[in-house]
Amino acid sequence: MSKRLIIFPRMGNSYIAFKTYIKNIGDIPIVPRPLNKEILELGVKYAPEGICFPFKVLLGQYLDTFEKLKIGKNKKIYILCLGGYGPCRFGYYNALHEKILKELGYKNFEIVTIEWINGPLIKELPKFIKMVFKLIGFNAPWNIIRGFINAAYKLIAIDDVEKMAYKIMPRELNRGDTEKAFNKALKIIDEAPYNNLKKIKEAHLKALDVLKEVKIDEEREVLKVGIIGEVYMLLDYDNNREIEKKLSYMGVETDRSLTTTIWADDRIIHVKRHKKHMMEIVKPYLGEFIGGDGQESIMNTILYKEKGYDGVVHILPFGCLPELVAKEILVKVSKDIDIPVLTVTLDEQTGEAGLITRLEAFVDLMKKRKEVLLRKN
Repeated sequence: MSKRLIIFPRMGNSYIAFKTYIKNIGDIPIVPRPLNKEILELGVKYAPEGICFPFKVLLGQYLDTFEKLKIGKNKKIYILCLGGYGPCRFGYYNALHEKILKELGYKNFEIVTIEWINGPLIKELPKFIKMVFKLIGFNAPWNIIRGFINAAYKLIAIDDVEKMAYKIMPRELNRGDTEKAFNKALKIIDEAPYNNLKKIKEAHLKALDVLKEVKIDEEREVLKVGIIGEVYMLLDYDNNREIEKKLSYMGVETDRSLTTTIWADDRIIHVKRHKKHMMEIVKPYLGEFIGGDGQESIMNTILYKEKGYDGVVHILPFGCLPELVAKEILVKVSKDIDIPVLTVTLDEQTGEAGLITRLEAFVDLMKKRKEVLLRKN
């Protein structure tokens, strides 16, 4: 059987793990280019007016890749992406993307939607089996299992490296050293053999060692800020305008509330446990499930306060309904538990200078608050 061409959304550095899985099952991964002006213009041009910003980005990635590689018309390609449920438009993305792509003349593609069972097992099982078969193709069980395991370990390695990088960056002695080490560490993980778990584990440790070599000022006082919001905007540096790096260079240690591994654990592996825990925490402010990552944004703000963080940055894409609900609730949460929250709404119109000015003002506010608290104590 010939190898399938499989494209998937580029979401931060998770593409490294997705490549690993696809190679293990014997297919060919197609990685979209990082977001740029050309891709964004394509998405904006053909997307419905008022649709969520991530929808435009994903549509732009597909169109750019189809055109650059001359696929989707004569040569077949599969699009691997997630599905959603509840009061969030993410669940409609795939159907609408398919409609737009076909209207533009791309007929030779198939969308493989990965989604969990959200209903009676007997009713959902046939759909689930069909989805799994499309995902794995005609493959030996060992290749499928190895693919999932190796991809999972690369995801864990990526998350560890990212977390360490943004702990080191605000403390580095020479500006830019952490970013260079970070890129080198990611390359080590990416180049680890896709079919060799031992080598992947070795690459994980080697990547962390590269970051440990960065010289830092361990005594430097830094602010600690939690990053919350819609998961796609949190995970993709191009979408969020590298907001963590900007804050790091302003002397802020950031912690991202959602990573790929946290998302997988909460939304796929331990769904019921996570939802129960989350709704208990947000109960004073929210009694209903609002979809997307809105509940997580409220929960994590409360948790960051309990952990002693100096502030929270709430990132949402323009047009995101769950995060708009969370934004209004966070005004009260911020006041009640006394933690400053900066909401940053991003879309194709967001200007770099304006974003930096807002972040600088927020950092100044947190510094002054901290000085006042220290004087009182």
